Amino acid sequence: MVTKLEKNLNQSFSGPILFNYVWWILNQAYGQGFHRLYFLARDGYLLREIAQRFCQRFQLPIECRYFYCSRASLRTPSYCLIGKEAEDLLLQGGYQVTLQSLLQRADLDEVQQRQVCVDSKIDQTDPGRLLSRVEQKNICEALKNSKIFRRCINEKSQAAYNNAIGYLRQEGMLDQQNVVLVDSGWTGSMQRSMRQLLQSAGFSGHLIGFYFGMYAAPKDPADGTYFAWYFNHTGATADKIPFCNNLFECMLSAPHGMTTGYCHEAGKYVPVLLPAPTGEDYRRIIQQIQDILDYCEARLHQISFHEFQPVDMRRDTRRRIWRYMAHPTNSEAAHWGKFLFCDDITEGYHLMLASPDQLNRLKSYSIPARIVRRMLCRPTQNVMPELLWPYGTIAFLPRWKQWWYRLNIYVWEWLRYTLC
Repeated sequence: MVTKLEKNLNQSFSGPILFNYVWWILNQAYGQGFHRLYFLARDGYLLREIAQRFCQRFQLPIECRYFYCSRASLRTPSYCLIGKEAEDLLLQGGYQVTLQSLLQRADLDEVQQRQVCVDSKIDQTDPGRLLSRVEQKNICEALKNSKIFRRCINEKSQAAYNNAIGYLRQEGMLDQQNVVLVDSGWTGSMQRSMRQLLQSAGFSGHLIGFYFGMYAAPKDPADGTYFAWYFNHTGATADKIPFCNNLFECMLSAPHGMTTGYCHEAGKYVPVLLPAPTGEDYRRIIQQIQDILDYCEARLHQISFHEFQPVDMRRDTRRRIWRYMAHPTNSEAAHWGKFLFCDDITEGYHLMLASPDQLNRLKSYSIPARIVRRMLCRPTQNVMPELLWPYGTIAFLPRWKQWWYRLNIYVWEWLRYTLC
């Protein structure tokens, strides 16, 4: 059953923000003469649905293609091409890092995991225990020195390479002078992996990416051009402080599972997907998509495509982000908090975005606690997981307590973005 709150949030927050973003994407593409856009799974699913409605309404000569991929499906076949960078990608941090999750990122089976741990002299007694930053650093260094680990990575990568290149070629990427990607954004790693694969197959064109936001600068000019709508790595800190990319990705939830790789069936290359969401999770995603598309359909009949006003639309986006992402009500946090999220490329776990059960973790978000934790930085058997949406968890507190925790997060984020 659709609640009034659910529909209101999708049409007062998610809908307007995504509508503005897609309008910017198409305005940029039309102005630069791009005739094909690749919307990357899964964040691109809803964005493509909105974009297609724009193109139909305004007769735009732009083809909107959906491209099945994930960090895992693009990185795995590229590992054999990029040397040490492969280890750096596999051994990155995350919200819930365990020995098991680190080994699963390389798609190692149980036998290979045991071999790697013996070769690395790593204790495999409790592989599912959360690691402290020090423990993670030590384990990652040991894995980087393991010849068996490197060999396994290379073998898995080479086995995945031909099917990945086949899918890229089938989707027409190798035939384009300009390959234009659309995604949510953040670090640019998907575009970089795409460039590495395409280049290895003889691609000599140029990659262009349209993103909602970019926290990091492009790693290499060879990776192409990155355009960001709302913020980039040099943008205003005030735009990044209230923004939660985890919540944004939940707003873009797709009704299918993650792409794990590609295979060749019946004469064509097809994506291999994890199971789709089920039950109430699936219903929530489908309802969110429908509400947002309903909003967009109505709005499209109230505008002209050339009425695009970037300054006013960014101001509107900023206002909605501060209101709903940084200052949600209890009921709003309860609704969005039910969405499941995983930041790991394996999707080996899913966590609720926010819930009252997470309130005990808020104490670790005070600035004194953060400073002490970073100074001590000791291994521990009781690692406190990071919150996926701190502002959402704060909303479950009494109102008179909320301001203190928000202030601590504001100040910490400001320090992080201005000093780091």
